[in-house]
Amino acid sequence: MKTVFVCFAAAVAACVANGVFELPDETDDALSLLQFNAKHEQRPDSRMGMGGNLCSTGIKQGRFCCGSSCGTCGGRGCQNRPGGERACCVSDIKASGRKCNGRNMQNCLMPRKNRRKGMGRSMGMGMGAGPEPEVPPTDITEPAVVEELSLCERSLKLNNVLRNNLGGAGPDGGEEGILFGGVMIGKDLLVSAKSAYTPNMLNPAGGVLRNGAHQGFGVINMASGSSVELEFTLKDSVTGADSADSFVTTFFDGDHGMSHESREILTIVGMSNFIVDDDTELDITETAIDDASLANGVGVATFTSSLRGTKEDNPVSPMSLSGLQEQRSVEAYFENKSKFSVTFAATGYVNPQGRNMMFAGASTLTCSREAKCSSYECPLGWRMKQNAEFEVCASKPCSVADNDACCFEEVAAIVPPARQPRL
Repeated sequence: MKTVFVCFAAAVAACVANGVFELPDETDDALSLLQFNAKHEQRPDSRMGMGGNLCSTGIKQGRFCCGSSCGTCGGRGCQNRPGGERACCVSDIKASGRKCNGRNMQNCLMPRKNRRKGMGRSMGMGMGAGPEPEVPPTDITEPAVVEELSLCERSLKLNNVLRNNLGGAGPDGGEEGILFGGVMIGKDLLVSAKSAYTPNMLNPAGGVLRNGAHQGFGVINMASGSSVELEFTLKDSVTGADSADSFVTTFFDGDHGMSHESREILTIVGMSNFIVDDDTELDITETAIDDASLANGVGVATFTSSLRGTKEDNPVSPMSLSGLQEQRSVEAYFENKSKFSVTFAATGYVNPQGRNMMFAGASTLTCSREAKCSSYECPLGWRMKQNAEFEVCASKPCSVADNDACCFEEVAAIVPPARQPRL
């Protein structure tokens, strides 16, 4: 009986392929078994639930299928397009949990294909990751998602330190922790030590004096051979209460010292997703980054340095990372959360020294690169300003309009005329 059925399905497929007769149009989203077999014979690369005909009547954007009337799938202002947010906004489509299972479907999520490890910008979620949750995790590798959630425009700003007393080690007094003011509109960020904190005591100009905000980065100094558990909490700037939001935090400069055994180890707890460079140098240990854990905001992973580094390869701006600096960074996404925790450790160092953990909001792992004045060539008679590597041009790339912001005009030295001899 089984053999007869297979032969019959193959015969139907052959008839359809040769135009002998046509199958009736589908009246719903799901394909019948005979229709699937016929199509499969014609398209060997198509798969059940993942065929190329999915979203054929809608607008496909990565894993998302928006309504045909939307014009664009996802992105800023999607809620104002024809069809509204449920048809045009990828975050709403994701929240619906509705999976595409036929060519006539719209406003649905494409079935996953590949296992997602956060390992790069283009890997999908999928087979091997276990059952996909009803509401899958937000995919920050999708530019339309990043734009729609304004993750770059609403990035954490770490420029103002209201209190600097991590672990009670100073240099300020008062309550424990580093309090960054105005990181988002109406929000502060408190970084607290939940375990013993040991800064580098060997350098009188280092240690806790390194802690705080430096050129847009948050910095925490610690002694090699130690570790510390840190809790990051968004606070309402007025009331001081915990204040949830959706945001990204990037950790940079994952490298280590000259000793072969030395390593820097960062564990992030409470993620909703993360992204690293396709060619990341970080070794990633997966604790809980399956789809269900990420969708529930309880993702956990450890990122360990694999290569040595120097001060010369340290980033100078989160939005102008070099290729090497991206390979040593990880950007974590936190959805509707007020707090998360990290553990940072520096192990295996032969000579005692200080190590700095650098963090910021969004970075070039998800956002477009800023144009720095250092990339601009000053015209004849002008010289580059000394802070050019930190100044951002108004245009991308820098243009003549940025000349005064990036360069200063050289003033020719005035040489007094030679004295004439007296007669």
